[in-house]
Amino acid sequence: MPVPIVALLTVALQTQLVAPLPRVPLPRPDPTAAVATAHDNRTAAGRLRAQVLTLDLDVVKSRWRAEGPEDPEVPILAFAERGGAPLVPGPMLRVPQGTEVRLRIRNRSDSALVIGGLRAAGAALPDTLPLAAGGEREVRFRLDSAGTWYYWGALAGTTDVDRLWLDSQLNGVIVVDRPGARTDDHIWLMSEWFHPYTDRRQPFEVVSVINGKAFPHTPLLRLTQDDSVRFRVVNTMPFPHPMHLHGFYYRIEEVNNKRVTLAEQTLTNTDLVSASGSEVFSFLPSTPGNWVFHCHFAFHVDETTSLVGAPRDSAEAAALAHASHGLTPLTPASAVAHAPAEHSMRGLVIAITVEPRPNYVAPSMAGARTMHLYVQREPNRLVAGVPAVGFMLQRGDSVPPANRVRIPGPPLELERGKPVRIVVHNTMDEPTSVHWHGLEIESYPDGVPNWSGLGNRMYGQVAARDSFVAEFIPPRSGTYLYHSHLNDRAHILSGMYGAILVTDGPRDLTRDHLIVTGGGGPAVNAKSESPYAYVNGSRGPAPLRLTAGETHRLRFVSIHPDWAVSYTMRSDSAVVRWTPIAKDGADLPDALRTPRLARVVMGPGETADFEFFSATPGRYVIDVASDGAGWQIPLVVLVEARR
Repeated sequence: MPVPIVALLTVALQTQLVAPLPRVPLPRPDPTAAVATAHDNRTAAGRLRAQVLTLDLDVVKSRWRAEGPEDPEVPILAFAERGGAPLVPGPMLRVPQGTEVRLRIRNRSDSALVIGGLRAAGAALPDTLPLAAGGEREVRFRLDSAGTWYYWGALAGTTDVDRLWLDSQLNGVIVVDRPGARTDDHIWLMSEWFHPYTDRRQPFEVVSVINGKAFPHTPLLRLTQDDSVRFRVVNTMPFPHPMHLHGFYYRIEEVNNKRVTLAEQTLTNTDLVSASGSEVFSFLPSTPGNWVFHCHFAFHVDETTSLVGAPRDSAEAAALAHASHGLTPLTPASAVAHAPAEHSMRGLVIAITVEPRPNYVAPSMAGARTMHLYVQREPNRLVAGVPAVGFMLQRGDSVPPANRVRIPGPPLELERGKPVRIVVHNTMDEPTSVHWHGLEIESYPDGVPNWSGLGNRMYGQVAARDSFVAEFIPPRSGTYLYHSHLNDRAHILSGMYGAILVTDGPRDLTRDHLIVTGGGGPAVNAKSESPYAYVNGSRGPAPLRLTAGETHRLRFVSIHPDWAVSYTMRSDSAVVRWTPIAKDGADLPDALRTPRLARVVMGPGETADFEFFSATPGRYVIDVASDGAGWQIPLVVLVEARR
């Protein structure tokens, strides 16, 4: 059921909104423990001879820095190849299909453990193997199923889904390659260190990492323009992650070790990698510049997911982001010029630089249509008198009224292949930034502060009371979105998001309908999901009106930064059927454009288009709900007789 607005107001009024949380001392590691090293998953462990892999592993007490060399060090247990340093994630098992594995594993910690994940990789083993403190086990198994998995360890009495801080980094990748498969892929294992507290003022500390490091300390991935790339993404956490690639579409080839047939492979730029799951996909980095691949839950990529504490000084953060990736150091003055207002990205982020091919020439923007988009703050717009942050679009020569916003932002109607010049006017007293999510555009206007751009032409931010011109050519018709990319969780929760609709001509608004789900109120606590949401700018959205006997296009945009969102369309008695036709702006292949039950779960940053047909008038409801808890908003759909 929907959360009553009175209850929401009560929660907001009784809680200090986005309360600064006191720092509680972190657990300290044993100073004599070995130092854990971040592992890039580029080199396989063990000795492979005649399709037999022999591997000796130890579990050892370790000291680990998930961030920089001067940042907090915490205790963990880690896997190590015998005689080597402990690794986060652990040593990688990568073998050809059909390999026999002879694994010996020794527990050098003082805690009883269970080892799991081997059965999932196709081995004929129990779900978990007990391993006493100081104990050793030897197992033999054959890996006959190709795919991507992870093995794990946990304190006795727990499983892989409820590991917290000490055993949280006992993970290692298993890749079983088909005959003739390419092995030059990039493997990213996501994990987190999570330490709960009994002090109610500070519920937990957490750091989220990829291959043992949190951004900006994750490695810079350098690619060559037009040289295809394959990623394997492994999620060891008990919840999904919407993984977004800026600038490019990727083609999904495997999901949870099930191959996707060529006829059903989709292009996407944001996709939910399931809990304890994996995905394999490839993409062509066709446009040079700086890009990012990151989780699109905002609290997984901001200072909330860092053990450092309060955000660094913004100039320091800008300089750190450059220095961490081997870029030309910023001078103090240029660091201030590039600095974000609140934070740089943290956590589950991989930075990517695509080197241009010789004689690359950026597309011409001659004849670009000019649009004026305003970023503004409206007082007392949201619950408990909280201001909204959002957009207004200038119509003709009339500047929109100050201190007013539309939620969601006005749809930006663009034409495929036609250059556009969007002048972003920031009327606020703080910097901002806008990302044109999903569009295949040049790097400079992409909107990531201190990172987007190429060579000496680097994007900073839109300064307070200043403007920025974003020029690009949308190459593909479809449904996209635009949103804040600076202090983005707070601003997207407060309304700074909208849809981009790229078409080949004017839309028929009687048959083309937009459903945008996003934030509708503040974060109550910096470490807890917000209970506030809007559908089409309201908790009681106006009905969609459709005509019977006609095919209608329903465009869904999901951009609540804290939640995956489920959509279910039903009559009074049953879930109806619709036909999916596009995802993230890309048309689906014919094999997937078939009628099915009208249910879909979308992470923040995903869009999806469906066709719906009803031969007769009727009343339907699209239930829009957070996927798991919190809130539900009904959107009524009225199918009326043709006039």
